[in-house]
Amino acid sequence: MATKKRTKTEKEERAKALNGVAALAMMIPSKVNAALVGDIHQKTNFGTNDFGEDIKLDIKSAAETMETIADNVKSGDLSALEKMLACQAYSLQTIFTMMASKASNTTNPDHIELLSKIALKAQNQCRTTVATLSEMKSPKRATFIKQQNNAVNQQINQGKNSKKSDKPANELLEKTDGKRLDTRTTGETIGTNQDLETVGEVNRG
Repeated sequence: MATKKRTKTEKEERAKALNGVAALAMMIPSKVNAALVGDIHQKTNFGTNDFGEDIKLDIKSAAETMETIADNVKSGDLSALEKMLACQAYSLQTIFTMMASKASNTTNPDHIELLSKIALKAQNQCRTTVATLSEMKSPKRATFIKQQNNAVNQQINQGKNSKKSDKPANELLEKTDGKRLDTRTTGETIGTNQDLETVGEVNRG
């Protein structure tokens, strides 16, 4: 059965669709990192198979393995990451000893300084990796300090012999035993119905 040839427009649409699929694939962490690992290990010798052919890293299998590890981490299983960090600590230790050995076998001051810096950086990263592993195995518990504010009763005394009143200030100004507070003296009683005299004329201008 003959295969129908695609038109130019169909080819362009198919190419656009495939590019979109590739772009979506590169947004998946496991796939993009598997591709990176495959690129790094292009020349790595993995041995030969039963046919005498060189073993090549399979990108798809690497992506599936990363996806499985990522799912385990999401579920709380950090064993794969612990193994990774432990192995990296040994690799960093190897870099430290190698650079330190090269620095001790040269007399060039610039080379000694450069190699020593690399060695110390590798040593520091190794220390950090070991500390991270320790934190993963025995995480530090957060300490929460509960703060309690106790109210303090304060009494302000005006003068040495001032006494505390049991009544609020507005009550003191109101009635006390049927009487209101009044400091004025009693006025003289006057009579009622007094005759009023006519007011005299006022000279106006």
